[in-house]
Amino acid sequence: MSLIGTAYFENFRPGQKYVHRRGRTLTQYDNMRWTFATMNTAQGHWNVEAVKDYFGGAFAKPIVNGAVVIAVSAGLTSEDIAGNCCAELKLGKITITTPVFPGDTLWATSEILETADAPMRLDAGLVRYAITARNQREQVVCSFERTILVKRATHWLERDAEFERSKLGPAA
Repeated sequence: MSLIGTAYFENFRPGQKYVHRRGRTLTQYDNMRWTFATMNTAQGHWNVEAVKDYFGGAFAKPIVNGAVVIAVSAGLTSEDIAGNCCAELKLGKITITTPVFPGDTLWATSEILETADAPMRLDAGLVRYAITARNQREQVVCSFERTILVKRATHWLERDAEFERSKLGPAA
């Protein structure tokens, strides 16, 4: 199921499942950029020679930083679920089960777990969903839950449509 353009709060129901169409191949640049930006000195993320000695030589190349794996996995769900997200509220129940290496491609599936009214926000609602990311070998690499604040169509649909029309210029 895909909700591109209609990912408003009212469109979500617990139990809905999504197979997200986009995938993302991770590179060593993705891995190194995040690892160095956070001053992570674990050589397993960036030193090709050192990683050969880790885990009894089980790995031939660096392991992608878990934060990169989680961020990319959440991002793969954004087009379908978080397209009208007002705020990221919570990430939890994070499990990384399989190492990810540069060159691996991740794909995500999601299931809506819960929807609820948002306290103090009449124009939005809460959506909690589970994300499962798999690599190109269909191995589950990570899973977690995400809670986001999503716009309500009753308050935003016409306003969003007007904004889209304004981008087309005066002739529209």
